[in-house]
Amino acid sequence: MGLLSHFLKGPHPKTTLLLTRAGPVKNPEHVLYSHPGLPLSEQGKQALRSLAGLARRYPVASVYAADSLAEAEAAELLAEALGVPFALLPELRERAWGEWEGLSFAGVQERYPEAVAAWLQDEAGFAPPGGESLRAAWERGRRAIEALLAQHRGQALLLVGNCTLNRAALSLALPLPPEEGLRLEQDYARLSVVEFYGEEGVVKALNLDPCPGVGGVN
Repeated sequence: MGLLSHFLKGPHPKTTLLLTRAGPVKNPEHVLYSHPGLPLSEQGKQALRSLAGLARRYPVASVYAADSLAEAEAAELLAEALGVPFALLPELRERAWGEWEGLSFAGVQERYPEAVAAWLQDEAGFAPPGGESLRAAWERGRRAIEALLAQHRGQALLLVGNCTLNRAALSLALPLPPEEGLRLEQDYARLSVVEFYGEEGVVKALNLDPCPGVGGVN
């Protein structure tokens, strides 16, 4: 059943989910990381300060993030700039990479060729040794975000996410399975906006740039 039948039932209170991604981080070797992760770089801090100006256009009630280094630092920075509370939740963490934590993609391919082959065959269901599958992290994130949306029904909330979490959030509005998540880029310190009417979501914006024309932050 499409959205038309939902909207024909009458007005619903609007809940606005703002999504951003903490970063750039201090990651010169471009390694895989999850929790506790890596700290924000100075460039990342400045980018998020700029993002706060864009986020002020929305009546944000609260900021949420994972309890990992960059996300926690970003949440505190943005909450202070917006004058709202923030909370850190373990269930909002990035996918756990297990034994692959701290390795580059090239390093993973060199050390775990058979596992990489299995990963390519089942992108969503494969879990690195000691780690978490994309599907498991995706579902964990969706459940956490659904709970936050229910808690803040009729309000706006800002979620400082990561690659997996933000795409899982977007999948609450779009028919997006985990293995297709990479088709929706989520840049550092950009703002994506999803408006929920009851249980149904509408994507309003992707990767809004607080400083257009200045250059990227990747």
